[in-house]
Amino acid sequence: MKKIIVLFILVAAFWACNNTPRYEITGHLDGAVGGKVYLSKQENQKIVHVDSAEIKDGNFKMEGTLDHPDIYYLQVQDKRGYLLLFMENNKLKITGNVDSLWLAKAEGSPYQDEYNAYQETMKPFEDQFKALYGQWQQAKMTGNESLVKQIEAQYDSITKEQEKVEKKFMEEHPNSLVSPYLLRSMAYNMEGEEMESYLNRMDTSFNQIGFVRELRQWAEAKKKVAVGQPAVDFTLPDTTGKEVTLSSLYGPYLLIDFWAAWCSPCRAENPNLVKTYKKYHDKGFDIIGVSLDDNREDWIKAIHKDGLLWTQVSDLKGWKAEVAKMYGVRSIPSNFLLDKNGTIIARNLRGEDLKKKLAELLD
Repeated sequence: MKKIIVLFILVAAFWACNNTPRYEITGHLDGAVGGKVYLSKQENQKIVHVDSAEIKDGNFKMEGTLDHPDIYYLQVQDKRGYLLLFMENNKLKITGNVDSLWLAKAEGSPYQDEYNAYQETMKPFEDQFKALYGQWQQAKMTGNESLVKQIEAQYDSITKEQEKVEKKFMEEHPNSLVSPYLLRSMAYNMEGEEMESYLNRMDTSFNQIGFVRELRQWAEAKKKVAVGQPAVDFTLPDTTGKEVTLSSLYGPYLLIDFWAAWCSPCRAENPNLVKTYKKYHDKGFDIIGVSLDDNREDWIKAIHKDGLLWTQVSDLKGWKAEVAKMYGVRSIPSNFLLDKNGTIIARNLRGEDLKKKLAELLD
């Protein structure tokens, strides 16, 4: 009797193991005669390999089990580029060329097929952007600034239409893994409440995904520094090592400017900031520059080279700076305009937009 019970347990365990949901990736890459293919994912801002397989005559196969759906990358040893994969415990078939992996075709799983369908809706926009870029280059080469502005306005208009399509997709496909993927790239231009509204529509199982948890944290940070909210106070060392507290600089109007020496758009904006500072400083406008540099020498050189006249602070931790997390800053240049009480009254005003706002307030 005991032998029968043991046999029953072994058989049950065997069937349980074999019935566990698994992923299976099979593929053929033209031009690949050997080497390895890797399944990778992003963890703590680094790409790490989680599975691999040998390539034989262009063919490969990988199998395993996922704890939850997630976005992965297929990479080939000693080759550039990657193929984006929307994975779950299901079958995926991949075909393409080893020298243009990003153009390979992945199909078979529901999430991947949804992404492929979404990509088709984006092709008309991509075609328009390509055509406009050629026209923009030509206008730049000939010095036709009027045409350059027209083309840039067209580009912005098409971008807005594209965003409408992407938002509609997220609204109509809350249970698709493609939706949080889209939100991750669109969130830069969203307020925290809007981000949260999309996240709250999505399948709750996605909350297990690392980048979705980060999106929720980002949304929460953005909500705390939205227009109308009090600025989050902080203390950081200036270029001499002296500690400077944000609230000690409150005056009629104070701009918190997030930038870095290595940031080309920031450096391009600095001349505009210098002019605006000189024009309105005596009327009550001030700036505190918060650098996301990690190299002190580069930071100091950039301050002197660009002629920045206002207080500069940094903990020299780059993107790991706590103040960047506090303010939900994921791209620079980024800024926050405060009134005398430290209340945020505007965000990300640059160039003429900042001048117009200060003209309204101080002229």
